[in-house]
Amino acid sequence: MNVYISFLIGFVFLNAQTASLPKNAPISVLSSIKTVDIEHTSEIDTFDPTWVDSLSLSLPCYGIPVPKRTMRLPNAPRNYRNGTHRGLDFFANWGTPVRSVADGIVVRSDLHYEEVPADFRENLLKATTKVGHTPSDIFNSVLLGKSVFLDHGFDLIPGFRTISIYAHLSHIEKEIVPGAIVKRGELLGKSGNTGMRESTIGSKAGSHLHWELILQKEGKEIYLGKGMSNPELYDMLSRIFTQ
Repeated sequence: MNVYISFLIGFVFLNAQTASLPKNAPISVLSSIKTVDIEHTSEIDTFDPTWVDSLSLSLPCYGIPVPKRTMRLPNAPRNYRNGTHRGLDFFANWGTPVRSVADGIVVRSDLHYEEVPADFRENLLKATTKVGHTPSDIFNSVLLGKSVFLDHGFDLIPGFRTISIYAHLSHIEKEIVPGAIVKRGELLGKSGNTGMRESTIGSKAGSHLHWELILQKEGKEIYLGKGMSNPELYDMLSRIFTQ
């Protein structure tokens, strides 16, 4: 009985602390691990390029084109976290302006993001080995770093709700808060390397913009280009993105 009471007190104390901390604070992330989704959000198995035949997006970093290297595109392996790359890595120098690819509404803005300690990040990555994939709490709260998520509703791609993700930012504009309406090309923040190992040790190395587009429909979701290979993938992305 005493053991149970001690556990209960500890659980309440842990949750009380997380209420006032950034979502990526070590104690906040640890408290969320108990709720890791064992049943993942159902994913659509195959991406159909015809879904985006009429899609036109602005480049998130002006003057930086769609990368050609397979490792910077969707579906590339990410062995360090036992996962798969779901987006595009635009290799923009630290502090490069990052802009919205389309009209949308801000649903996440990590204005008060604080980088986690290096050893804490490494311990979480070890957990991915035991789990066999990248748990959503670790990916969203730690590895994406300072991020902005935009909801583009159901108009961008007919039949799907779409969410764009802008990750590893070094700065977010103060006006970019949840609920804010943004226009295509509007400044969201600046590129960086938050969420990466280099950031946890105080370096600016490896700075880039990680960008994703998630399509949701009927309780399922899929990322842009899932399962596609080059050169078809690169050709599709090059057609979608315009200056």
